[in-house]
Amino acid sequence: MNVLVVDDNESVADSLAFLLDCYGHHAAVAYDGETALRLLHAGAFEIAFLDENLPDIKGSAVARSLRETPICSAAFLVSMTGDAVSQADIVRLFDVYLQKPFSCEALMHVIEDARCSSDAATRQAA
Repeated sequence: MNVLVVDDNESVADSLAFLLDCYGHHAAVAYDGETALRLLHAGAFEIAFLDENLPDIKGSAVARSLRETPICSAAFLVSMTGDAVSQADIVRLFDVYLQKPFSCEALMHVIEDARCSSDAATRQAA
């Protein structure tokens, strides 16, 4: 899967992207919301992991922008944060919420959920 990892902590973003690459996915990184939006609008990412506390734009604002853009609205969005966030925002904007720190098992479960969601959307479009 083509994955975008968005986190202002470069070590976290790079490590997660490396792990995803090791599992056979194609991961790109962004360290801020503006770059994430630019990449998501330009690229064909099937899943995006968005940190909520980005320095310029909150992860939920990035998700809201994507959900409002028809070409990007089908992306599988994962909220990642170590802070408590509004449950209403998570349900409305994100497909999954991962509380940091999360396990490799939880990460792989999310990837499988995204894959199943993508497969269902492809079948529905056919």
